[in-house]
Amino acid sequence: MPPEMIKQRSNWWGYALGMISGITYGMNPLFGVPVLKKGLDVISLLFYRYGIAVLLMLAFMLATRKSLKISMKQLLMMLLIGTLFTACSVTLFFAYDYIPSGIATSVLYVYPIMVAVLMMLLGQHPSGRTWISIFTGVAGAVLLSFNGEGGFIDWRGIVLVVLSGLSYSFFIIIVNQSKLLKSMPNLTLTFYCFLVGSMELFLFMRCGLDLNPVPDAVSWWNVIGLAVLPTTVATITLAAASKGIGPTKTSVMGILEPLTAIVVGTMVFHEPFTVHIGIGIALILFSILFMVLSKAKKLV
Repeated sequence: MPPEMIKQRSNWWGYALGMISGITYGMNPLFGVPVLKKGLDVISLLFYRYGIAVLLMLAFMLATRKSLKISMKQLLMMLLIGTLFTACSVTLFFAYDYIPSGIATSVLYVYPIMVAVLMMLLGQHPSGRTWISIFTGVAGAVLLSFNGEGGFIDWRGIVLVVLSGLSYSFFIIIVNQSKLLKSMPNLTLTFYCFLVGSMELFLFMRCGLDLNPVPDAVSWWNVIGLAVLPTTVATITLAAASKGIGPTKTSVMGILEPLTAIVVGTMVFHEPFTVHIGIGIALILFSILFMVLSKAKKLV
């Protein structure tokens, strides 16, 4: 197969994986909000989330004889990106206390601009088409962030979500730029990322002394769903997409996160759907179609 065709196929796989990551990550509110509403605190919920994800991945990797071996340098890098990914989740879930879940995930979409700016500092400049996709998508996310009374929602929620986006941005860039991480299989990288997160949360809870029980059986199913889709599947596909098409384009594919979250918020949690939300969704869909169907030669 000619190199050009191999590269094109790889790009399409990268886009597809980025979309899967965006959709599954946007399911965070679907599984997380019902458990939080029943009284489980954020830190305990996230510990169960990462702990279950670690056990599931460990079982799968042992069953399929995947290697768990990493170097000391790679372990140090995993401590860094595991901390960033955990910070992203903690700040996002705390934001749910101040703003609706769908809106919180929508505002999170400021991170593609963060990624693009950070990549420029590293000497990699997005193409004009990429910038159009970024700003169109962010404009859509801004429309989604308005409340129904003509003003903006609680600023504390906005600050928490921006911090979440910043952590997410650094995670994507480091995964793409680090030679140590590029050589790691995506499953291995994701496993250690979750292992670091679960250990940090365990220590934060005074070695489990502050861990609270899951309220009921339905909540357990939600916790398992949270561990599988917006955690394991979303992170594996995110790492693979970032390695395949780069951090900037991967972050643009993440526009499906707010779209998914809005659908969940509207259909499941009965959050309001207004005209500006509809326009915001239209801009987001345009942004992703413009990116995927673009024939620009420069891939960032």
